[in-house]
Amino acid sequence: MKTNPILLKKPISITKQFFINYSLLFIILLGVGTFTLVANFVYVETVYEDLDQDFLKGTYEDAKKLGMKAAFKKNELPDHAYLEIVSPDYKVTDQFNSPHKIGYHYGLNEFLKETDTYDTDLYIPENSEEYLLLYFPADDYFQLDDVFFFTIIFFMVCLIVILYWYVKRTSVQLIQPIQKLLKGIDSISAGNYGEKIEFEANQELNQLKNNINQMAQTIGTEIALKERSENLRKQLILDISHDLKTPLTNIQGYAETLTSLTNLSRADQKKYTDIIVSNSKRANRLIHDLFDLSHMDIGCDSVSLKVKDMAEWLRTMLSSFVEEFEERGMEYHLDITDDPLMVKFDPSKLERAITNILHNGMAYSDGYLSISLKQKQNQAVMIIEDKGTGIPAAYHDKIFEPFVRMDESRNGETGGTGLGLAIAKKIIEQHGGSIELDRGYDEGCRFVVVLGIQ
Repeated sequence: MKTNPILLKKPISITKQFFINYSLLFIILLGVGTFTLVANFVYVETVYEDLDQDFLKGTYEDAKKLGMKAAFKKNELPDHAYLEIVSPDYKVTDQFNSPHKIGYHYGLNEFLKETDTYDTDLYIPENSEEYLLLYFPADDYFQLDDVFFFTIIFFMVCLIVILYWYVKRTSVQLIQPIQKLLKGIDSISAGNYGEKIEFEANQELNQLKNNINQMAQTIGTEIALKERSENLRKQLILDISHDLKTPLTNIQGYAETLTSLTNLSRADQKKYTDIIVSNSKRANRLIHDLFDLSHMDIGCDSVSLKVKDMAEWLRTMLSSFVEEFEERGMEYHLDITDDPLMVKFDPSKLERAITNILHNGMAYSDGYLSISLKQKQNQAVMIIEDKGTGIPAAYHDKIFEPFVRMDESRNGETGGTGLGLAIAKKIIEQHGGSIELDRGYDEGCRFVVVLGIQ
C-alpha cells in the first residue's frame, strides 16, 4: 500500500483532530456568512449607488428645466415619493407631492434627521447652493428579489466549494486510513501475514496500524515456527526410524542365523555374537541420547551448578583423552590458561557436552585437534578446532539440530548417533552459555564455547 501524498506532518490524537475539524468548520461557516454579507454590500453599493447619483442629477436638471411636476413624471417616481428644492438655510423653495409646503423651514437638526434615512437621498449640484431632496421609499428603490437571489446563490456556491475542500481534507485524515486498515485486515485474514499496512495519520490510527502489523508479524512467525516444528518432528521420526532400523535389522538377522545354523564354527559364532552386541550397544546409545535430549527439551533435565576452577577441571578431563588421542595417532595441542577461571557449572553435564564436541572433532579431523581455554573480559572462552574436512556452508545453520550429519548415507560409520552436538548445545545453554560454529575458519571445524565467569 502506498502512502497518500497528503499526510499529517505530526500525528495528533483523534480527539484533538475532531476539535480542530469542528472548529475549522465553525470558522468556515462564519467566514462564508461574513464574506456573503460583504459581497452583498458591495453588490448593492455597486449596482445602486451609481444609479442614485445619475438619477438624482437627471431629476434635478429636469426640475430646473421642466419644473418639479414634469421632472417627477418624467422620471416615473412612485406616487408616494416627493421632490423638494431646499435652500442653504434649510427652507423649502419648491416642491412636488411633498407634505412640506413651499416656505417650510426644517432647521438644521430636522434636516439632518430627514436626510439621514435610507428612504431619502440628497443631491448637491456643483454650481448651486441649494439641495435636491428626494424621498424615495426603499420598497420601490431596491429590487429585493435580485438582492435575495444574489445572496442565496453566492452563499451556496461558497459553501459548496468550502465544504468540498473540507470533506476531502477530513477524508484524507480519517476515512482513507480507515479504508487502508480494512483492506490490510482483509489481506492479513487471507493469510498474507507478511503484508504491511502503510499510512500516516492520527496517533490512535498509527498505533492501531502498528499493532495490527505487529500482530500479523507475530502470527506469521508463529505459523512458520509451527510448520518448521512439524517438519522437524516428521524428520526426527524418520531419522529415528532409520537409525534404529539398521542395528535392529542386524541384530535380528544375525540372531536368526545363530538360531538356524547349529553347525557354525566357534569363530563364526563369536563373530556374529560380536556384531549383535555392537549393534545392540549402538541402538541402546541412540535410545539413551534420545531420552536425554527429550528430557532437556521439556525442561526435565536439571543441572547442579557449582562454582569451580574450569581451567583445572578441563586439564583433568582432557588427561583422560590423551591415551585415546595417542591410540588414534592424533596431533593434539592444549592451551589452557594457568590462571583460575571460576565458573559455575555442572562438571558431569559439561563433561558430556565437551566430550561430544571432542568425539565429533576426532571423527571428522585429519589427525589434528586443538583445545584452548582463555579468559576474555568476564567470560571463559573455550575453542575446540580441528583441521579436517570442515562443515559445508549448507550445514552451518542446522549443525546443532538432531540427526544432522554430513554423511548423507547415514550409515553410522563414524559411530555417532547424530545427536552429540544437539545434546552439547542443550547442556551448554543450561549453563547460561553458548556454543557457535566459527564460520570464518576454513581449515577444518572450530567450535567456540562461552561461559560466564563468577
